[in-house]
Amino acid sequence: MSEHLSIANSTAMAALCGLTILVVLIQPVLFSLAAVRRAKELDMDMAELKTAAKSSSLFSVIPSLPILISYLLLVPFLGRFFPWLRLSVVGSAAYETMVANMAAEAFGLESMSVPNIPAEVFIGIVFVVSIGILGGNLFNVIFLKMYDRKVASLKSKNAAVVPVITTAMFLGMYSTMAAPHMTNFTNISGLGSFFIAGACALAVGKAADKVPGLKEFAFPASMIAGMLAACLINAVL
Repeated sequence: MSEHLSIANSTAMAALCGLTILVVLIQPVLFSLAAVRRAKELDMDMAELKTAAKSSSLFSVIPSLPILISYLLLVPFLGRFFPWLRLSVVGSAAYETMVANMAAEAFGLESMSVPNIPAEVFIGIVFVVSIGILGGNLFNVIFLKMYDRKVASLKSKNAAVVPVITTAMFLGMYSTMAAPHMTNFTNISGLGSFFIAGACALAVGKAADKVPGLKEFAFPASMIAGMLAACLINAVL
């Protein structure tokens, strides 16, 4: 086993990640208990609450499948426990992969997929990935109320411009992340999976016009379609 994977798959790493995830798991339990108490105060029908809980549980499982796939993809590079922690708290496969690669390159490696990462470099990658994701959370804690007030003020003056600005920001962020992959014409499997995943998302979105429940499955379906496309293209090539 390589040097960094011996650390990544160690008992100490499992304990640290497991403790953090336990805290995360306790939170929805507390929220659920608080919701049930409030429902009883409002004299809501318990049968309807159980039906809603079962329905939401079902529609939460399938959209979560890409998270499991993303975990399996990250395990060979970052070990069993750290990807489990990252994808269980705040993060995504796109973020983890991108930032881990950026950190690895900053330390002088070709990418995070090199077979043997020095221990100090792996610790650095873990630190960068973990600290980097906190930026959004800290921004929300400090500036979210101020941001909401500004958005509300802007809506009162010109409601039509707010969706345009937020959509432009969203597209700009994703364009920045997607541009290196879309312009890498040597990566045939990457381009193929990108366009097939996009076509799948559009198809599921169109079908959701007739079956609204499908809207929740657009992202997981497109992600799985992209992964399958990459596997097929690599097999052919």
